[in-house]
Amino acid sequence: MTEALILMGGMGLIISAILAAASKVFYVYVDPKIISVEEELPGAN
Repeated sequence: MTEALILMGGMGLIISAILAAASKVFYVYVDPKIISVEEELPGAN
């Protein structure tokens, strides 16, 4: 039982570290002008 908890906890830590690194690598910059247009015009896509 404890082996399974350690295994699942370790996998969770490793996977969360990978996802955190991937979110930094694949970050998409959003232009502030686009944000202002979307805030002013409700139908702007």
